[in-house]
Amino acid sequence: MELTDYRALLIDCDEVLVDRDSGIWSALQPLLAQHKQPPERDEVLGLFRQIAQALAPRFDELGFGGSLCFAHRQLAQWLGLEASWEEGMAFARSARDWPLFEDAPGALLYLRKFYRILVYGDRDSADRDALCERLGIASEDLFSQAGNPLSDPAWLQANELQLKELLVITCASASPTAPVDMCLVRRSESAHAQPCLASFCASSMADVVALHQLSLRG
Repeated sequence: MELTDYRALLIDCDEVLVDRDSGIWSALQPLLAQHKQPPERDEVLGLFRQIAQALAPRFDELGFGGSLCFAHRQLAQWLGLEASWEEGMAFARSARDWPLFEDAPGALLYLRKFYRILVYGDRDSADRDALCERLGIASEDLFSQAGNPLSDPAWLQANELQLKELLVITCASASPTAPVDMCLVRRSESAHAQPCLASFCASSMADVVALHQLSLRG
């Protein structure tokens, strides 16, 4: 299929639209300032991702902010530092300020002219509306990772969509929970060392726009 054949895009929020790593790195600076020789950025972020993945099975119990708070505390312990719960909660609240990738606003503005834009992204309830406003989407179009609309026939029928009309835009190589086409956005150079097994591959959201424009001309 061509990019112009789809009617809706289901886009991962973090790491595709929101620069989660930069947001976390900035929010960790008060903690890392306690360390005499803090590790490099990639090492810290890699460790944080490992901790967050290990906490993923407890997401229903902890919630989005709670998971970040626990990850902050465990990272501090691994680094041999002290961190209070108040500091952990301040770190968790920083998620509302994680920056958008520079190309994301313009790409979304362009793509919503051609598609219905749906977004996967977990946030605390108090921060959902602010995120939707930043992304320019309706609140009902922001889905938790646990609430997969692609596996809900009633949602698809109510929205007059078929799976073949949906394209998932993600940074992950894992297969989605429903048989739909994928576009991989691989922003890091290291990601390009791996073969792209998706229907489409791009280096950024701006690249997705360029691919769509090529499809229009084709």
